[in-house]
Parts: sequence; C-alpha cells; structure tokens
Amino acid sequence: MKMILKVTTFLLIALTLYSCQSNTGSSTTDKNSDIKSSGSGGDTYMEMNMKTEGENISMNMLQKIYISHSGKARVEMYTVNNGKASLMMVGLSDAKNPAQSTLIDDSAKTYSINKIDTASGNDMLDQHTKYTVSKIGNETIQGLNCVHAQIIKTMNFSGVQSFMNSSDTTDVWMTKDIPMPSGIEKQFSKGMGIAYNNDVAGQLIQMGCTGFPVKFLDRGKDSKVNSQLTKISHDNFPESMFEVPSGYKETQGF
Repeated sequence: MKMILKVTTFLLIALTLYSCQSNTGSSTTDKNSDIKSSGSGGDTYMEMNMKTEGENISMNMLQKIYISHSGKARVEMYTVNNGKASLMMVGLSDAKNPAQSTLIDDSAKTYSINKIDTASGNDMLDQHTKYTVSKIGNETIQGLNCVHAQIIKTMNFSGVQSFMNSSDTTDVWMTKDIPMPSGIEKQFSKGMGIAYNNDVAGQLIQMGCTGFPVKFLDRGKDSKVNSQLTKISHDNFPESMFEVPSGYKETQGF
C-alpha cells in the first residue's frame, strides 16, 4: 500500500491528492502502440490504469482525469473488479490555488479540503533517507516523446528502527507533448517534491523530466506498481464538474 500511495501521491497531488483488484475496465495499451487523441474541445480528458502486484496483493485501479483550459482538474478514482469499475473517490484542484486540493466522497455526500505544505517534512526520515536520481534517456511511449528518469530511495536505520529499512526504485516517463495549462504542469513538480523531496523535484526539472507522467513503474521489496496512460481526448466540460456538489458537508479528511 505504501507504494500505491507514493505513485498516486505524485499524480494526484499534481492534480489533486491520493489514492486496488483484478481486471481493468479499459485495456492496457502497449508502450509501442500510439495513443490516438480524439475530439476538438478546449479541455482534456485522460485515462490511466494502475496495476499493483505482490506476494499477497493483486489490485487494479482506473483513474479518469479531466483538465480544464482554465487550470482546474478533476480526478475520479475507481477500483476495478472483474471488468467492473466502482467509483472510490473524486479529487479536485485548481492551479490558481496550488496549496490545497479537495477530496469528495459521493457515497457519503461529504468533502475534505487538504492543505499541501511542501515545507513540512520529517527530519528523522530525511536524515536516514538517500535519493539517487538518474536520467535514463529520451524515449517514445505510445507515440509520445518522453524523458525517462529513475529515482532510487534508500532508507537506512539502525537498532529498533531497522524495520523501516527499504530500497524502492521508481521509473517515470514524462512528456510535454500533452498541452495543458502551465499552472497544472507546475503542480506535477510540486507533487514529486511531496512524494519524495524538493531536491528530487529540482533534479528532475534540470534533466528535462517535466510535463505529464505517461508511465510510472515503482518496485519495492514486497510489491510492484505500474501506472500507464491509456487514453487522451478533448472536449468542453461544464464548470460544475470542478466544483463540490451543492449540499455536500465538509469533514476533516478520509
């Protein structure tokens, strides 16, 4: 579950915030097959499939992403079982207010506002965590020009805290081929800073690994998470899609 949160933290803080079982609702696109963008509206719709595999886990998730030309975003997160997608949560964000996002629970008719603070961190974790960031190269994924980078996160504690020791490897393919408001694009870097730290985000920017994440591959001791873009289209979405529905009550988080 830790790896799922890391992958979705990057994607959904970039658009919103956070995020699981077999058979996806949309077919996984092979990395050598071009994604054909359709439609002609000013807003963008995308789908991403996320698959998690491990010794004791097998989970699938579908993410539907709506980005308006004004810089607002909506992410719908679905769990997928036996080809049936069930809505789990909705996230909203606005590039004009990048320090917060909103999570909506339609089943309970509630929402929570999440403050994003990249300055706050855990000093103890930072002291025992090492990041190695490398540019693998320029690659084409599904017809999109991407910069492929790799992040290795190593945690090294001694004594009773040694149970926290781990080494995770994340490969990310970012593209600037998908047009989107600059404010939204900047939030992807903010998301990487929160998922790892600001130094990692800065190194990725220097490597040119910016834009939209076409693919994520995260590998740890117990599981592997693979998230990949599978659909792009363009439309004009109503403003109400990016607002909390009337009558929903605010809560203190999920």
